[in-house]
Amino acid sequence: MPTLEARGVEFAWSERGDGAPVVLIHESAATGAVWDPLAEALSKEFRAIAYDRRGWGDSGEPDDYRRTTVEEQSEDAAALIEAEAGGPAAVCGAGLGAVIALDVLLRRAELVSAAVLIEPPLFQLIPAATEALSQDRHRLATAAGDGENVIDVYLSGGLPALGPGVARTPEETTAAARERPRSVVAELGISAGWRMPLPRLASAERPSAIVTAESTPPLVREACAALAARLALSAPREVASSQTPPHVGAPAELASIVAEVSP
Repeated sequence: MPTLEARGVEFAWSERGDGAPVVLIHESAATGAVWDPLAEALSKEFRAIAYDRRGWGDSGEPDDYRRTTVEEQSEDAAALIEAEAGGPAAVCGAGLGAVIALDVLLRRAELVSAAVLIEPPLFQLIPAATEALSQDRHRLATAAGDGENVIDVYLSGGLPALGPGVARTPEETTAAARERPRSVVAELGISAGWRMPLPRLASAERPSAIVTAESTPPLVREACAALAARLALSAPREVASSQTPPHVGAPAELASIVAEVSP
């Protein structure tokens, strides 16, 4: 895989196909390889660029990496677009990757042509999530106090608000979490802590799709509906993926959505 040195971190990335660029931003507990089926589907029409985010896969991380932010992650994505995309790119993210893609869309619109946001867990948009987040934080504290492995709790689905839907992701994908456990801890709860620029949602300048599936957890589904009601030029879309996240279970359908929103 080629690498890019940016912002003090070396990023591994890959590309398939020719045409307008689409940058793929993976969720927590995964690597850029999770996009392989979608990248293959996109490569017939687009140049699909996937990368390992900081702390994952073959990418590096800062010394003493303990915490990150959505803004830090989106600046990484922006650096990749500026260095490798050759112009504005469509951004497609899943989970935390969708929140990162949204932040790039809102803060660096000059780099973005369109956005596809797969199950962004923006629980700050729904009051019902407050108690769920509090319960997850208590569960984390209890696990640490009892000597439990926090990564096991996370991957088992034991943190439905801080790790929504991770239990339905294929084991070969979430194996990344066991290889880089510090990265899981660094990312826990950062979506909920993102200082979302609410006024910018209503003035977004690029088209976007907000994607869910039959298997999308109820809290995430509610958050996606709330985002669709606020984000200008956005449309909710549902794909047929009953057991796994949309980008894993319905790559061809998702590629069609990318084509629809891309100018």
